[in-house]
Amino acid sequence: MKAMFMSDMQVAKKYLLQQIVVALVVGLFITFVTQSLYITAPMLIVIIPFSIAFTIIAYDERSGWQQFRLALPISRADVITGRYASIALLVLVGVVVGLAVTGIGIAAAQLLPSVPQLAELMSNFSWQAILMASAMGLAAIFIMLSIMLPLVSRFGMTKAVRYLPLVIVFGFVIALNLESNLQMPAFVLDFVNWVKTPEGTLAAALIAVAVVVILYLASASLSVKLYAKREL
Repeated sequence: MKAMFMSDMQVAKKYLLQQIVVALVVGLFITFVTQSLYITAPMLIVIIPFSIAFTIIAYDERSGWQQFRLALPISRADVITGRYASIALLVLVGVVVGLAVTGIGIAAAQLLPSVPQLAELMSNFSWQAILMASAMGLAAIFIMLSIMLPLVSRFGMTKAVRYLPLVIVFGFVIALNLESNLQMPAFVLDFVNWVKTPEGTLAAALIAVAVVVILYLASASLSVKLYAKREL
């Protein structure tokens, strides 16, 4: 697992700084254009790990590194667990960068309150909204990776890219049908009101993160089984 993790990090570091710089510029631009602090963190939490994860996987397939790796004393299970660990670290980088850009926006608004665009950022400031938006961004990227990585493990990136849109479209259609036919019971409305409290926001964010981390671990277990059956 460690060897695979370090291998992925060697590839990632070639593109990580460039991606972070681009993410900082794009994140600050969107923050000031939309006049909202709440879209920046979740956007960067998703963009940074997702783009670099695809880069790492594409590099593997382009260079034929997968076949060579299996000739080394590294098991297929180590390949998958190492990759999941390296991508999880990239998610953490996305979280740090996303919150850092949000913090820069807040600091700029505090230091330059006379600038209308900056003052607007703090007009409806809510740490709870930032926390929940960040948690939702984290949940989104973990769900996306939990779907994508098993497909890549079984079929490779080329085929997985063809199948992934179908999975997303079917999931979106199912979600829309469930939403349109769903009657909100009273306890759901009570839960939403509880989440709006400071204690509820913290608890809901922690629960959301815990659920998607468990999903990510389950996805890793599935990928280990799928990769063991794949012919390279």
